[in-house]
Amino acid sequence: MRPRRWFAILVCLCCLVTAAWPAEVKGENKKKERLAVVTVDRVNVRQGPGVPYRPLANVHRGETYRLIDIKDGWLKIEWKKNKIGWIAASYAAPVREMEIVQEDRLRLRQEPGLDGRIIGHLAQGDQVIVIKEKGEWKQIVTKKAVGWVAASYLADAESPTGSRQTGVVTADSLNVRVAPSLDAERIGRLLHGERVEIVETKRDWYKIVTRSGLGGWVAAEYIEMKNGQAVGNPEEAVAESASPAAVDLVTIQGNGPRQYVKKWTRTPVQVLAGKTIVLDAGHGGKDGGAESVNGVTEKTLTMETAERLKEKLETYGARVVLTRVNDDYVPLSARVATARLYQADAFISLHYDSAEDEDASGITAYYYDRFADYGLAQSFQGPFSKLSALPFRGLAFGNYYVLRENERPSVLLELGYLSNRSDAEVVATDSYQETVTTAIVNAVRHYFQ
Repeated sequence: MRPRRWFAILVCLCCLVTAAWPAEVKGENKKKERLAVVTVDRVNVRQGPGVPYRPLANVHRGETYRLIDIKDGWLKIEWKKNKIGWIAASYAAPVREMEIVQEDRLRLRQEPGLDGRIIGHLAQGDQVIVIKEKGEWKQIVTKKAVGWVAASYLADAESPTGSRQTGVVTADSLNVRVAPSLDAERIGRLLHGERVEIVETKRDWYKIVTRSGLGGWVAAEYIEMKNGQAVGNPEEAVAESASPAAVDLVTIQGNGPRQYVKKWTRTPVQVLAGKTIVLDAGHGGKDGGAESVNGVTEKTLTMETAERLKEKLETYGARVVLTRVNDDYVPLSARVATARLYQADAFISLHYDSAEDEDASGITAYYYDRFADYGLAQSFQGPFSKLSALPFRGLAFGNYYVLRENERPSVLLELGYLSNRSDAEVVATDSYQETVTTAIVNAVRHYFQ
């Protein structure tokens, strides 16, 4: 009798395990719930997949519902708890993902691409519903509209942001590109041993920033990770982090050996901390730009102005990125892409003008978008009006590529006429470069304060 009793107990246990097993597997394989979003102002929910079926209710743009099935151009949804109906697929779409807008006044376009007509703006922090992707663009749905936005300005609503790491270039020469692809335009080059900050990883590419401010995408296989630690001499790193206006040395005169003490000077208040400013030194490489009667080229002057301006802005805490760091030709599209890549808080394109009228003289600030750009351009009125070296000609609308195709607040500055002999002599002086860059810094500070 005892063996039979143990056998019966064993059979019961096996039955219990078998009964529980399917439920466990089912729980593990449970699929993520699919959703559909309405893409038009209003659409009927019908009893079946076709117009002849009786309407049950109305649903509206931006509303999401559990998606059950797709059949012959119709979506089967749960439009109310335990209430099933059908809506035409041409008026709704399956949801790909929910994302968050990372930039204020993000332009919403009718078609994907910078040529797409602007149909609205999105605010930073807005949640949007992505229904389609095309290259670097995503089609999104809000309660007010359906349109396309640049994918780089969206972030997964559920993905955490990781800490940045540093790395060093291992190749003899490494191209920096505007996008993570070998087909993307080249905007710069890194040399062996250069240190970079890694901002983002995408497949086999790193989005990087260099010490000089150059940024873009590079092939990850040519970057050696340093686990977030700075590469190089620790003392050098400390020296780089010090503010250029923070400390000086003073000699103490006496009978003994010469001695030195630290003289502390007032460091500029970091009013631009957290702001990213892209400086675009106009022209470069094969494109020399305008040329003065004395042989001074525009590309040389804009680079000098950009380098001096970068140093000043950084003393106020700004993160400054240059669209070119030497005498290279950089396409206009790559300059705009740099502003987009770094989500610039301000894009400033530096130029020196030329005209058939040799008497034309002075400084002009150009803007394109009355809403996004005008405020930035307006901040230059006060500082430029106070300059005595050259007259300020005022603000003007400018249909320039780097303004028109730019989604960031942007301005183009013409800082004098090289076709005017007097202007050309003035702008080439060290005193003018000092005063005009100081005026630009004051304008930027005013814009952000």
